[in-house]
Amino acid sequence: MARPRENDGVVFKRKESKVWWMRYRDRDGTRRMESTNSTDWEEAQRQLRERLTARDNNSLGTIRKGKQVSFNEWADLFLTNHSQPPIRAEKTHEANETALKSLRPALGELKLTDIDADVVEAHLRKRLAAKRHVTAKAEWRRSEP
Repeated sequence: MARPRENDGVVFKRKESKVWWMRYRDRDGTRRMESTNSTDWEEAQRQLRERLTARDNNSLGTIRKGKQVSFNEWADLFLTNHSQPPIRAEKTHEANETALKSLRPALGELKLTDIDADVVEAHLRKRLAAKRHVTAKAEWRRSEP
């Protein structure tokens, strides 16, 4: 019988490193080690708690994959697997494609874990400040913000 563990995870520094690392076990008992990319001990502890909570909620795999997937890759997967008929109506799929036309240039190369409320807010402010073309009875007009 295996010896009981004293803790769920640990935050530590490697030699010649300024950033904190975290070590924990996932649901099947496999030992995982990741960099927190932070020099702040409290931030590293927060990330470890986040990972342990995700493990307990059975969503750790999704979070770990999200660190590696860009917005463009996710958008392609979404359009292919979740947006097309028969899962969604054709008009819904068209609306999703239209929405992605403005989102891809702004968020395309960012990793999913790097997209937060501030990034979305900045994108919305930029879109609202931009001058738009409006079609009215087959003629183009310029709309002021």
